[in-house]
Amino acid sequence: MRQRLTLPQLEAFLKLEATTSFRDAALELGVSQPAFSRTIQQIETRIGVRLFDRDTRHVRLTPAGERLRPIAVQLLNDYEASFSDFEAYVDGRSGRVRIATLPSVAATLLPGAVRRFCQTHPGVTVDIWEDVGIPVHRAVEEGDADIGIAPPPSKTHSLDFLAIYQDRLVLACRGDDELASSARHDWTVFRDRPFIALSTDTGLRSLIDRAFGAADIQVDPLFNCKHPSTAAALVAASFGISVLTRLTVEQVSDPNLTWRPLDTPEASRPIGLVTCHSRSLMTPARDFMRELQTEARTWDRGSASGRSI
Repeated sequence: MRQRLTLPQLEAFLKLEATTSFRDAALELGVSQPAFSRTIQQIETRIGVRLFDRDTRHVRLTPAGERLRPIAVQLLNDYEASFSDFEAYVDGRSGRVRIATLPSVAATLLPGAVRRFCQTHPGVTVDIWEDVGIPVHRAVEEGDADIGIAPPPSKTHSLDFLAIYQDRLVLACRGDDELASSARHDWTVFRDRPFIALSTDTGLRSLIDRAFGAADIQVDPLFNCKHPSTAAALVAASFGISVLTRLTVEQVSDPNLTWRPLDTPEASRPIGLVTCHSRSLMTPARDFMRELQTEARTWDRGSASGRSI
């Protein structure tokens, strides 16, 4: 079996075919004429057939050379196109970013970040998958997502965490409730009102219970809800008040619902970027993380109460 030609050899072959001059071809390739002549000889020896007929005045393709020419052109074009695609991927101009996130983050922090990212990376696809904290952590750990946006993972995970936002626990009430007329409240507000709680198997419930304990307050929940959005909907329907996070209240986007800060104690959960420290991130993923950090700072600068940011 004859040996295949290398890409530099194919390029030399096509250069001589185009210039019909050993001197001109060598000049364009930046090599000496003797070295270029040896390259052509090596090519013909390697494939076992003469590719050029030449005399003192002319250099022209043989029938074998004519047959090789379109093959060489296609191979070099395919090589160039393939590496152009690869360079676009490495430079962040193409590819895919896979995001696993909390639903409350997907509805609040994510849209602004996605909008700016897509404006600067039009060739990159963004996949968004929503779930609660532990499945988000698992998706990153198992390689199903490049980036997670969630509370901190447990220390048993092989994950890195970078906090970008403190999702504050707030009073969730209707906008026409008298509680909305005050700029902020302490936790005693829950002593005499029907309380809509999250179920005890949620991460937020343990955080809320610790805050009640710190304020030395006991409450008897009217409802226990698995999903924060359900609790928010019950508040909007006038069943009572609740403790939710700011992002959860904003996620519901109900005109009847609002929030007010809670003090004494002030409590929050960190929301951050979850990545796997044993897996490299490409440029688009790193750029997307920066956009998320920018969006989180925008929300952090939001007003201390109500809906405006």
